[in-house]
Amino acid sequence: MISAFAPVLDVRKTVTPQLRTDAGDTLLLLVDVAAGRQRLGASILAQTCRQMGSETPDLDDPQQLRGLFDGMQANLDAGAVLAYHDRSDGGLLATLAEMSFAGRCGVDVDLSGLGGDVLAAALQ
Repeated sequence: MISAFAPVLDVRKTVTPQLRTDAGDTLLLLVDVAAGRQRLGASILAQTCRQMGSETPDLDDPQQLRGLFDGMQANLDAGAVLAYHDRSDGGLLATLAEMSFAGRCGVDVDLSGLGGDVLAAALQ
């Protein structure tokens, strides 16, 4: 497990996983820094499925993560981000559920871009 912290220059420009219903229609985006590699070895999701997996999560291109950070900062400054949540080891469906619970709302999700086995892709 990796944890990190950084200074916050303006606490008013932070986001939580809570989906907001006061902003009209919005869009959730999945940013895949794993480049399609669904490595969830030893994750809680794998363990609940009684699997350990063979590949642990890793970062192949640190510059891509840096680009995500820089892009998020620019979008936060522009007020274009209302909520944020990492996909983490619970998978996409757990992320969506947690965001929905926090916002006390439901979501309509299009998973067609995840490939042929939508359930497997969404769980990872």
